[in-house]
Amino acid sequence: MKIVEPKHIALHQKADIDPFSLDVDLDVREKDMIALMIEQYGLGLASPQIGESVNMFVMKHSLLGTIGVYNPKIIETTENISMEEGCLTFPFLYMHVSRPEKVKVKYFTSNNTPVEMWLDGMDARCFLHEMEHLHGKLFIDNVSEMKLRRAIDKRDKLFKKLQRQSKNA
Repeated sequence: MKIVEPKHIALHQKADIDPFSLDVDLDVREKDMIALMIEQYGLGLASPQIGESVNMFVMKHSLLGTIGVYNPKIIETTENISMEEGCLTFPFLYMHVSRPEKVKVKYFTSNNTPVEMWLDGMDARCFLHEMEHLHGKLFIDNVSEMKLRRAIDKRDKLFKKLQRQSKNA
């Protein structure tokens, strides 16, 4: 299991495969996705990011730990706030994105148990970010071309600095 390139078709289409219709062990798939997310220092990972159009993702929750989220829905949102975020599909690319500060969600666990709760702060931001992946959207779609260019330039400068440091080490 690996993270696919940004142009992969699964990242640009709706993830409409019901995970409960698959003949796979969802607990194993969830554990594998969590392991990849942690290995890549992420807060969330959606199935399109591994090239699959399955309606599920994993994320780190501030109180619950790592969770699997299956067939998620947004029920209610509050006012938007802008915060910096990144994405495992675009390593070291960070931009300010406006998203609801709080969100009421419904989803299912791997054993098809329904969960409904309010999320706020980073939990809400992560859930919404991963939901966008399930709808074929990327976080770079939420910013202007100018902001994207600025963020890419900043990332490239960071890469060059790290390369110089590793040569001098």
